[in-house]
Amino acid sequence: MTMLRRVRANGRGRDFVVGDVHGHFAQLTQQLAGCGFDPAVDRLFFLGDVVDRGPDSEAVLAMIDQRTYCSVLGNHEAMMIAGFEEPGQSLLHRMNGGEWFYELPVERQKMWVERVRSWPWAIEVDTGQGIAGLVHANVPDCRWERVVGGLNDIDPAWQAGEPLSAPAIGPVAHQLLWSRTLAEYLYRAIPETSWPGKYTGENNALPEASAPDGVPVWDAALPAQALGLFKASGIDAIYLGHTYVPAVTRAGDCYFLDTYRAEPGEQLGLLCLNVQIRGE
Repeated sequence: MTMLRRVRANGRGRDFVVGDVHGHFAQLTQQLAGCGFDPAVDRLFFLGDVVDRGPDSEAVLAMIDQRTYCSVLGNHEAMMIAGFEEPGQSLLHRMNGGEWFYELPVERQKMWVERVRSWPWAIEVDTGQGIAGLVHANVPDCRWERVVGGLNDIDPAWQAGEPLSAPAIGPVAHQLLWSRTLAEYLYRAIPETSWPGKYTGENNALPEASAPDGVPVWDAALPAQALGLFKASGIDAIYLGHTYVPAVTRAGDCYFLDTYRAEPGEQLGLLCLNVQIRGE
């Protein structure tokens, strides 16, 4: 599978996207049931970081078949790959919730690494209303064409088995799997007292959302000078995980979905793409 995957519109059911699951399989299945998710016709797209920290990393990994359950690579999967292929890199993964992986038999480690190494780093989904761009951490300058160009440049090296530390791969991996530039812009643009819910301790209410559409989306009221930072080019909407936000947040053309830390009352950032791309 190439590093950039383009997915046709789902003519039979709905498409959902979810932020960082981090091994929280039970929470995911509970929320999918609440949305009436039907794997016979619906599809779920993960924004990476499906492993580590939670109790069921392998259960989430086993879900992903890249047909009904699809995922881009996250930095936690990248740490898993690097820790296996370059043992000197394993400490970083262990320190970030990856100890479960090194307790597995070596052959099982190898199986998961081979499987995850085949995942795309970005996915374009035709929602029937527009194209949604999915990547784990960041889109440089909010320009999707930079994602496409970067992945096209490194695809031959990655497919040939070069490591994440390879000079040809490392800079692109940093930009797409690790960087927080857009999220940092968001946090600078929104005053702390304006964020919804428990982040401020104030009663900044979230909009209502019906269960079939996923969790509520908070529309960030961006100052005029920040609007251009979240205007996407080369794609209709961008969906990101990686950086925690207290609620699923829409800023311009960008959605931030990393909302779950397994604290009481929290939910995974799970949305129906077919609804959000229409701006409903």
